Amino acid sequence: MATADTKAPTPVSGEALPTVQVDGVVWAQTVIGHTVFAGGSFAQTQVAGARPSWPKTPRANLLAYNVDTGELIADFAPQVNGQVLGLASSPDGTRLYVVGDFTSINGVTRSRIAALDPNSGAVLPGFAPVLNTTAMAVTAVGSRVFVGGGFTAASGTTRSRAAAFDQSGNLLPWAPQPAGGVVRAVVLSPDSSKALIGGSFTSTNGQSAPGRGMAAVDSTSGRSLPWAAGKVIHNGGVVDDPIAPSTASSSIYSLSTLGNIVYATGQATGTTWQDANLEGMVAMRWADGSIQWLEDCHGDTYSSVPFDDAVYVASHSHNCSTLGGFGEMSPDAHRAIGFSQSPTQTLQHNTQQGPGSYQDFAGMPAPSLVDFYPTFLVGTYTGAYQAAWSVTQGAGYLLYGGEFQQVNGERQTGLVRFKGYPDTSTGVVEAPTPTPTPTSTPTTAPSPSPSPAPGSRPSRVSTPDAIALGPTKAAVRWSAPKGAVADKVSGYVVTAYKGSKAVQRTTVGKNARVATLSHLAKSTTYKIGVAAKNSHGTGASSLRDSVKTKASGANVSATKKPGKVAKPSVTTRVAGIRVRWRGASVSGALPVATYQVRIALHGKTVRTAQVDDRLRAKLVSGLKHHASYTVSVRARNWVGWGAWSLAKGARTK
Repeated sequence: MATADTKAPTPVSGEALPTVQVDGVVWAQTVIGHTVFAGGSFAQTQVAGARPSWPKTPRANLLAYNVDTGELIADFAPQVNGQVLGLASSPDGTRLYVVGDFTSINGVTRSRIAALDPNSGAVLPGFAPVLNTTAMAVTAVGSRVFVGGGFTAASGTTRSRAAAFDQSGNLLPWAPQPAGGVVRAVVLSPDSSKALIGGSFTSTNGQSAPGRGMAAVDSTSGRSLPWAAGKVIHNGGVVDDPIAPSTASSSIYSLSTLGNIVYATGQATGTTWQDANLEGMVAMRWADGSIQWLEDCHGDTYSSVPFDDAVYVASHSHNCSTLGGFGEMSPDAHRAIGFSQSPTQTLQHNTQQGPGSYQDFAGMPAPSLVDFYPTFLVGTYTGAYQAAWSVTQGAGYLLYGGEFQQVNGERQTGLVRFKGYPDTSTGVVEAPTPTPTPTSTPTTAPSPSPSPAPGSRPSRVSTPDAIALGPTKAAVRWSAPKGAVADKVSGYVVTAYKGSKAVQRTTVGKNARVATLSHLAKSTTYKIGVAAKNSHGTGASSLRDSVKTKASGANVSATKKPGKVAKPSVTTRVAGIRVRWRGASVSGALPVATYQVRIALHGKTVRTAQVDDRLRAKLVSGLKHHASYTVSVRARNWVGWGAWSLAKGARTK
């Protein structure tokens, strides 16, 4: 039997490239040539890095920008009167298909679906299907356009959340019957004979295993086809939350494909694993739906795209320990990560099991994490406390969209680009590994990392994170490079540059992940890079992070966390609590960036929420009626979280 290619993928550069900004959220993206189209809910754009008060350029829920420069394209400015939820290009690139909540574009009536000229943004005549409510997904293959959403009628004919049209807008016979929920995604097999739909529906054509949340159907008739993964993965539907009297949801949130593999991402909010068992991603074979690999990182995953020799996701992954990756980091999370396209190991046991928790997929084939960990500051536009919602690729770039406010510590709202490395594979490396049934038997430990070749230097460190400590000091932190143990890293060299000239260099030990640079000039911009070293020499320097020292004031500590927050005050309401608190002491420390509110019931945490430093108040709703909770708050700065406040009791109404 063939084995997987275990060569580690080459990660995309973690350096965020300047990109046009939006004032809302980007839900969908697609690329035609060197033009990126982004749709969502927004009204204004700004140049990369602009502050809110800077000049704005109007765009009504849809824009285009140049993928090589990140600059807004002036000639493409359609007026869409509702949010855009899905985008797709025609195979020849002459049409841009748009779906969403809108009812007109440029004053022309279009009911939730339209075809635009990708150069001018003009509505193309002759394609005017009518959907009776929201459309969320669209894909075009050959002369057919497939659509998914929450609608129940298409051009006056009954269609249950899925429909297809020809290029003239005529309704085609394709009519699968997903029931309950919505269809969020549609993709077609390489030969176009099979369609895979994903969403929150609970059955398809009367079947639920397979058929719940994900179903393979004939692309002409919509009849059900065998799909092995549908008997293992079951996301879909709205269920009773076992913890609170609100509702919870689950779905297959997105689908993407490359070659003979299709990728599905999972979302499960407030459910038990018996109701929904995937928050990560599963790679499946188009031939029969058998699972090539599964990653069960904890945290909903909203979008995926194969790019170079990896697969990247938009998510809020907070625990990838079953892959040998990072452990529990909640309430923090990685909003953008990547995985190898081929299976390289088997999943380890999930230790977070039981009601309201996660299924144990131990023993199933799994990918490896890619060394790609850009940082995103969550947004506030949707109220969902998320950052990236969409990821795609084109013209050698990896492209994220969402509601984030910063990337890698710099202001960048809603859109960002990352550059891929040249001459990397775009094909899928498939290992014909049979799909095992999830089991509780002991797992086989992943093979140890190979020893470095004689004379080899350490791998490159990913882009560090630098911050000013005052007028003459700055601090920088970084992660160990991939293979640090195998490369026998003995230390790190930290270098500060002024322009292109190195002006300061310091060396720290192998266990260090933070360094302080002193005797810098005030109000001056430096670029800081980090390189790992071993007995064979110093490896390539990381990409450099920029930092500007303060103009005045005292230098503060690079290791001091915020002080303890004073006991908060609370106001109770029906099934909710409003929490207020005073700012934490930061004497001699970096300023507070975020506060976290914790709500506990009978000593068990049932809700957490993060709040920007400027607010210092939070309404927590959806709690139980007439229940006694305790409320506590803590603060975080660049260094980390401070201590929890004393708990305040509160009984809901």
